Amino acid sequence: MARLSSSLVATGLGAVALLASTLAASAEFAGRGVFAFASGSGCPIAAGSGENCNRLALDDEDTRATLDEATHTLRFANGRSYDGKRIVGDVVLQGSGRTADGQRVPLSFHALLSRSGNDWSFSSHAHAPVRGEFSEIRIDPWQLVVGEAGGERVLFSSAQVVEALAKPSLTARLADELVQVRDNRESAARDADITVGLGVSKAVKWVARTRFVTTRNRPLAEAMREGTWSLELQALSGQIPRQVVQRDLFLYGLESQALLQPLLQRGFRKNEKLTIGATGGKGFVRYDGQQREFAGADATARGFLQGSFLGLVLGWQQQQLQPVALDAKARPNGR
Repeated sequence: MARLSSSLVATGLGAVALLASTLAASAEFAGRGVFAFASGSGCPIAAGSGENCNRLALDDEDTRATLDEATHTLRFANGRSYDGKRIVGDVVLQGSGRTADGQRVPLSFHALLSRSGNDWSFSSHAHAPVRGEFSEIRIDPWQLVVGEAGGERVLFSSAQVVEALAKPSLTARLADELVQVRDNRESAARDADITVGLGVSKAVKWVARTRFVTTRNRPLAEAMREGTWSLELQALSGQIPRQVVQRDLFLYGLESQALLQPLLQRGFRKNEKLTIGATGGKGFVRYDGQQREFAGADATARGFLQGSFLGLVLGWQQQQLQPVALDAKARPNGR
């Protein structure tokens, strides 16, 4: 359940975003923060190239990163020795691929970086709104490098990113079988509504539900442009780990919201809801029966829809505006 939750609250902290600064062509970053940089291969929400939907996150004050656009290299450095394994940063790259039936769908590559003692480790996986293998992958050719005693080590190359998106590993395919995504919409076309659970067949434990609500079933980009929409996450279980909730509030620009401090401190209780939205272009955050103005609502929603598995599926479903056969699966460590 703890491993699933990392996809859930990624999936699901329904309200989350890159409160991120736009990166320059080459730039250095130090300390805790979340930053966006351009994807020349397009973004899940905005069409075209050059949109700032790739993500670079630094989890503590001891981590530094350099973005070198000339060589498409992301370099991470950290001189601290950690007592136990600690997440220190991550990278999300946006792209797309073609399904076996010829449809082009959004794809994301997510790498999570950790330190234990003086050693680096990482895990990576792909986010996709449907299952299967993909061809004609489009994604910017970034590689990730970490500094070590005596030199540098490539954690993943651009070729490995393409391979991970095109052909999920055996481990990823096995994980697919344990995480279920259900389309809650009925036969009539309506806004995206997904429930995610853990298990197989009748033994599935449903853990979270997330919905995107518009007026008159608007396409995603149109609804956000017009400024009237809401993104809701409901926890169907009280077992989503608190540390997962805390990191996702950080990743998506919500940890400083006074209204959400109880959620930050104790995590989700069963059936609690968190909603981010806008009415007439004016953003809000709603939790525990209270609502506050939130100028960052649009950025939070875009960050969640483009940076998490459930967000990617939810956004793609909203683009369809009709019920679809969802056999997409979450990755156990996805955010």
